[in-house]
Amino acid sequence: MILVDISNSVTKIGLFKEGELRLLEKIPTAQISFEQTERIAQMYPLEDLILCSVVPQKNLFFEKPFLGRLYQIDPTVPLGIPIHYPNPREIGADRLANAVALSLLYGYPAVAIDFGTATTFDIVDQKGAFCGGIIAPGLSMMTSYLHEKTALLPLVEIKEPSKVIAQSTEEALRVGAVHGYRGMVQYLIEKIKEELGLLQKFIVVATGGGSRLVCSQLKSVDVIDEMLTLKGIRLIGEILIKRKRKDLPFPEGYPPMKGESFPFSLFTHNQ
Repeated sequence: MILVDISNSVTKIGLFKEGELRLLEKIPTAQISFEQTERIAQMYPLEDLILCSVVPQKNLFFEKPFLGRLYQIDPTVPLGIPIHYPNPREIGADRLANAVALSLLYGYPAVAIDFGTATTFDIVDQKGAFCGGIIAPGLSMMTSYLHEKTALLPLVEIKEPSKVIAQSTEEALRVGAVHGYRGMVQYLIEKIKEELGLLQKFIVVATGGGSRLVCSQLKSVDVIDEMLTLKGIRLIGEILIKRKRKDLPFPEGYPPMKGESFPFSLFTHNQ
């Protein structure tokens, strides 16, 4: 099974075979071409493809080479977990995949934080259902927006600041971006916990390009799992393929599938 996660910045392509998930390649989404996708289709002529995309205009690059063996994730297909959301069609496919992986692999209540062009917080409630989330500007916007909207502030590389009290403009921007972003993430985690009425700790899983930088100093984050979205795509893909093989329609209400749950003691930033 080939797994494709098309995000605004980067497209990840993974392969799940014989119980093992591995990342095949990363492609800047703006640079996706038929040459690349046709090459992948020829390399894996018998594999189904599960497509998770938030950039609809790029879907065609996969739809043609994988005609007849492509499954696309959207809110209308069985996901394996309940969705408690007024208008599920508003939910991005990547957020659905994260929620599924979170609920079925890590347990609940829990939150997945995906650091990308936008940073999303997706929450699974005490019953394992996706119940909503938060969309915030991505970490890169903390510096790029200031650079674009001011005359003198430079565009700086985002990395760990050497200290908090900066002695240059570049370092001051870096401190504001990285430490300020950590503060936002920590505050939102606490507000989510408060709104869910949780008196005890819940599971926080981070993923995405900026997850290691931001979360390395956040004790409230239990796991950094850079493959979380691909894992969710795989879980949903298994449901879709099984239903097609059995020629079953997609019902409006379907029972959540059983998933493995990891003991809380196993959670580590190195997972």
